[in-house]
Amino acid sequence: MQVLSTLAILPTVALAAVLPAALQSGTKVAKRDSWGGSVSLGPTKSDIINAVTTLIPGTAPATQNGELFLWPGMSNGTGDLIQTTMESWPSNAWCGATTGQWCVRASIFGSFGQLDGTGSAVSGDDHVRIEYNLLSDDNTWVQTVTNAVTGAALSNYSYASGPYMTGYGTGTECDSDCTGTVAAQVYLNTTITLREADTTFGDTIATGAGATYTGLSSSEGGKVWTIATINIPAMGSETAVASSTSAATAHSTPVETAVVEVEESSTVATSVATSYVSASAAFGDDADAAPSASPSGQRSGHGFGGAPKPSQSVGAAPSGAFGQGYGSGPRPSVNTLRHKHQIPWN
Repeated sequence: MQVLSTLAILPTVALAAVLPAALQSGTKVAKRDSWGGSVSLGPTKSDIINAVTTLIPGTAPATQNGELFLWPGMSNGTGDLIQTTMESWPSNAWCGATTGQWCVRASIFGSFGQLDGTGSAVSGDDHVRIEYNLLSDDNTWVQTVTNAVTGAALSNYSYASGPYMTGYGTGTECDSDCTGTVAAQVYLNTTITLREADTTFGDTIATGAGATYTGLSSSEGGKVWTIATINIPAMGSETAVASSTSAATAHSTPVETAVVEVEESSTVATSVATSYVSASAAFGDDADAAPSASPSGQRSGHGFGGAPKPSQSVGAAPSGAFGQGYGSGPRPSVNTLRHKHQIPWN
């Protein structure tokens, strides 16, 4: 595949005026990434030591054109992005999912790429409890994913990402012209515990693309913050926001025989200013990396600007694998394209 170059960072309206001419000239444009609704808090004047939520994901699309991810994410803006992900791929057989189900796994994105726990299948009406907890060493974060009703373990992962996590937000990430969400998502009893009280943390709450929330409250003098419900609507043309912004992301499909085909021009690619949440202009870098082959065992990173940008490419997985692998599914060996996305709370 050819190197992805940048047309410009343009508002959506301006981009619409430019693209027809490019298309009429026969130029092929890269497949788009986009975002659905979001709710976020941060940055805090303190730092986060625990965060827990219960996600009811809604039914996954029956078929998938690209890659779709739902996640609550946490970052400090310069280090790792902790993000347990609900995933929809062209085939979700790698985690045992059937039509309408998601694959869920604990995950983290950083300069090393993407590290993952094992994956499990979940249905649209499952209550999936996702907890991020900083251990007493003040360095190691443990992600614990369980069925909130039955208590069944779904995934887990531990990694020394360090303290000073300052923002927490939901993500609905649609890559490679994916088939977007067909059902609403609901987050219940999202609770964020800070190291020290921050009475202004609630003032940082922001929403995007039709998402809403209810019941924002605090206790312990501003140390513990709770959102009773977060409602993320199903994606549509009015809610999806095209983006190619500030964090490195590259997905490889977890099906050994699948290849993500991305048509690109050596001279033209779309790089749109994302109006994600309240941002009026993009504040990250443009897409700048060439497609690269994923080594067997690697799932390259996805996420937003809370994760650091690898200097060149995501790099090879240690010992041929990231984290705990893909559950019982095959490890991918496919072409991937690196993109960049931005975060609303850094």
